[in-house]
Order: sequence, then structure tokens, then C-alpha cells
Amino acid sequence: MMKLTRRDFLIKGTALFATLGLGGGLLYTQTGKSIFAIGSEQEIDDPVLVVVQLSGGNDGINTLIPYGQGVYFDARPTLGYKQSEVLALDHRVGLHPSLEGVAALYKQGKLAVVQGVGYPKPDHSHFRSMEIWQTAEPDKISHSGWLARYVESSLRQSSNPLKAVQVGNSGSKAFHSDTMSFPVIQSLDTYHLIDSKTGIQEKSRILKAFQDMYGPQDQMEQLRITCQRGSDAYKSVEAIQALSANYSNAIEYPNSSFAKDLQLVSKLLAGKSGTRVFNVQLGGFDDHADEKVQHAKVLKQLDEGLTAFYKDMESQGLQDRVVVMTFSEFGRRVKENGSGGTDHGTAAPMFVLGGKVKGGLYGAYPNLSNLDNGDLKYEVDFRSVYSTIIENWLDGDAPGVLGKSYENLRFI
Repeated sequence: MMKLTRRDFLIKGTALFATLGLGGGLLYTQTGKSIFAIGSEQEIDDPVLVVVQLSGGNDGINTLIPYGQGVYFDARPTLGYKQSEVLALDHRVGLHPSLEGVAALYKQGKLAVVQGVGYPKPDHSHFRSMEIWQTAEPDKISHSGWLARYVESSLRQSSNPLKAVQVGNSGSKAFHSDTMSFPVIQSLDTYHLIDSKTGIQEKSRILKAFQDMYGPQDQMEQLRITCQRGSDAYKSVEAIQALSANYSNAIEYPNSSFAKDLQLVSKLLAGKSGTRVFNVQLGGFDDHADEKVQHAKVLKQLDEGLTAFYKDMESQGLQDRVVVMTFSEFGRRVKENGSGGTDHGTAAPMFVLGGKVKGGLYGAYPNLSNLDNGDLKYEVDFRSVYSTIIENWLDGDAPGVLGKSYENLRFI
């Protein structure tokens, strides 16, 4: 039998851990107890934040449409929406036609729309701008995520390894920490130590390598620690899978990955996981060409997912415990390009949704006639949104997490 090399283990051995961990480490308990016996009753009743990342650079101008500014129609002859198509919020702005459910939640006073959100000296790179939003550090490269810093400062005393969870296929730098682990979970049904698709012979080979790699304190030490955490995580598999038994599927979710990820959040909450912070992602917003159809499609996924999730929270009596915040790495430029799309821009709106949210419009919509080299000038620093949520909702130390104090927007 061919020996499994360190490189092979790093590539193929990921099957050992399936969805048990990204973002700095693997889910584990040092006590060997069920992970859900660790959380206190207080944790189960504490406020919850669900962060929704809109990846690719959402066109904020066609999400919150400034139909009251005539230049909007001049700049977007093919992409612009008629006033009669817009879901008006007031006499100046309205939501994209695909956001009917979100518009209804706004009318119920459950949705705050923060206009013109951005940061100084904006970066048009997907990677760098997303990193800025995830670390809340526009002026320097940081290896520490803003949500990780919140957990480190405010939830350090909690021994619950599910106090912060990333849902989906990949992790976020917002959870990057040198001291804590934040699991990535794709599905409760597939939460296994070894991928169910791995063949028996390959399983044996991987497990043999798993045992062999407990070597001396050398360059393999970090890998050995990872293996140990994976071994500890095995004890939590049955408890994780048992969560779905506590979930009553009273609300029908759309058949999209995004909606299913939000439903997984609901399952964890129904199972009393004690999770305080979730991260969910929705991609498909990089609309350089043929935007009108694609943007409408992905906004409909956002709308249907958020609407079903809020109804689910209501059905479980959790709507007053959960707040959802959406963000994207940047907006798009005002003028449409020659390919029926829009290019990387700057400021864009953010949504904050929840039973305790003070619905309405916050901030000011940027002036489409007063641009910075074709880009919108931001009106609200995104760290003000973060700070408001940390202080007013999560009862955390916002200046400690963000480095200084920012304006409190009081939408919650």
C-alpha cells in the first residue's frame, strides 16, 4: 500500500473532516460531553446575529433605486427601472421589483435600510474590499476578523464550541482568529467525520495516516493538533445530527442553496445550539454584463430566502431574538457599461432585519450628480453599522472590536 504523504493527507485527508471546520480550527470539546450540554440557558435566550454576505459587489443603485433623481434614468438607459416598476419606500427611493417580500417587511417596520454605506479611499478589488469589510480595517492589512474579535472579547467565557458558526461551503475572514475555532457547517445530514462518499479502502488508508501522524514535536505538530481536534469532534457528530429532530418544518423554504443555508440556521436555533453569530453567503452579484436578468434572479433568491427565514422565526417565536444584516464588498458605478452591466463601484445600501429593528431609512442616498471619478461618495461608514449592532444588539464592546467609537445609528 502506498504511503500517504503529508501533501496527500492535506489534500485527501480533508475527507476526514468533511464540514467540521474552517476558519482557524476544528470543532471539538475537551470534556467529551455533548456540545449542547455545554451552553447555558442564558446563551439559548441571548440575541442572535445572522450576517449575510452578498458576494461579487451588489449593484446597490438597482437594489435601492433612486427614482427621484433624474440622472438615474440618464445613466442607465437599458438597466434603469421605471417609476411604476419600483417598490416605492418614499417619494425618492424604492426597492427592486424582485424584492417584494423584503418590501412587505419594510412596511411592517421590521426592516432598516441604511443608505450609502462605504468607507474612505474605497478599493475596487473584490479580494481587498471584501477583506476590509470582514476585518473592519480599511487602513491596514489585518489577520483578525471583526466577528472573531467580538466573540473573543464578549463570548470568551462561553465554553460552547458553537457560539459562532459559518454556514455554507466556505468560511469568512470575519471569523479569522488565532485563539478560537469557528466551524463551517454545510448540512446537519452530512455532518460526518469521514465523507460518506469515501470508499472503504481509502477510509482505511486515511485513518492509518491519521494514526501515524502523531509524531515528535516538529513541523508536523500543527497538523497533529488539527488531527486531534478532528478526533475530538467525532464525539459531537451524533449531537449535531440530532438537532434536526427538534426542528418543525412549518415554513416551506425555496429550493435554493441560500434558502437552505438560512433554514440550517433555523434548525440550529430550534435545537438550542446557543449560537450567537451566524455567517451565510449568497454569490452571483458581479454583473459586468447582462445585468438586468441576472441581478433580478439573484435578488429574488435573496428576497425569498430572507422572507421565508423571517416567517420561520415568527413561527418559532424567535423573531425578537434574531437580527439579520446584509452587506456586499462594494456597489457598482452609476453609469451602465457597454455590455449591459455595471462595473465595480463604491457605496451601497445595507439591510438590517428583525422583530426588534426600528424599520425605516437611515443615512442619506448619495447624490448621483456629485461623483468621485464616476463613483458614489459614501454617506455612512460601514463601521457605524457594525458598531450599532455590537453595542445595541449584541451588548458588546464596539470600540474594542473596531478600534474606536463610531456613530450610533439607532436602528435597533
